[in-house]
Amino acid sequence: MFGCGGDAVTTPPSGFDGQIEVRYVSSPIPPELDAAVKFAVDKWTRALYKNLGDFRLQSPAAQCFSHEPKLNEVHHNLLLFVSVLPDDGPGNELAYTDVCQISGRDQLPVLGQILIDSEDLPRLLADGRLQGVVMHEMGHALGFNPKTYTPKNLSAGGSNDPVFTGAKARAEFALHGAWYTGATVPLEDLSGVGPRDPHWRYRVFGDELMVGAIAVGAKSPLSTITLGLFQDIGYDVDFSVADPYEVVPLFGGNRVVPEQTLKNDFRITKPPEVVSPVVIEAR
Repeated sequence: MFGCGGDAVTTPPSGFDGQIEVRYVSSPIPPELDAAVKFAVDKWTRALYKNLGDFRLQSPAAQCFSHEPKLNEVHHNLLLFVSVLPDDGPGNELAYTDVCQISGRDQLPVLGQILIDSEDLPRLLADGRLQGVVMHEMGHALGFNPKTYTPKNLSAGGSNDPVFTGAKARAEFALHGAWYTGATVPLEDLSGVGPRDPHWRYRVFGDELMVGAIAVGAKSPLSTITLGLFQDIGYDVDFSVADPYEVVPLFGGNRVVPEQTLKNDFRITKPPEVVSPVVIEAR
């Protein structure tokens, strides 16, 4: 569902009608970005399912981020605000995601934002990388982030060798990366934040969707390993939606130097507010 912001009280239709509702909070929205967002919503919605129950999102304007509208609405899925605004100049951070509220029942995100840096958008369009970046950021918004998996005790290791420890992600990694002899599943080890890093390790995963770098020729496939992480954090998952992918080590003649980075693209402006389910009276 796509639309503009507002502060009217709304109620969800009966039954479950999608995992993500997107609202744009800047204008104009380039048609290429709109198409990329709709593609990402469709793919993630086919891959993941979780009925979080009915909950009320109630907050003043700008409580979580500067361009956030006032909210007083009932939802049962992720409400995701998307904007195209200047951030830190061209060639630096391409985009970032912030999670504002989480479900008290499942500890999964229910309110977040994605900002695409307007000064990097032309290059993302020219290089054909916008779709991958939008898919990547939406993955963070849905729960591929340390604010979701660290409270569930699904990461471990120090800054030199952080890992995601969910059973399904580890099983899928073993199927597609049997050459790897270290602890699994390896999170990025170059950021210094250890098991709180929200990316797979680039040197191991190469061009997989949820690594924190973009290289020439990157296709950003959504792997069954990433979908395994989402099952581990609480979603029902359709693994048939995954793209073909094998873990190919980046060393020797196969080393690819990244051109752009997605490091620091997951932010927490304020600690996420916990939202409890509400009972919706029949009319």
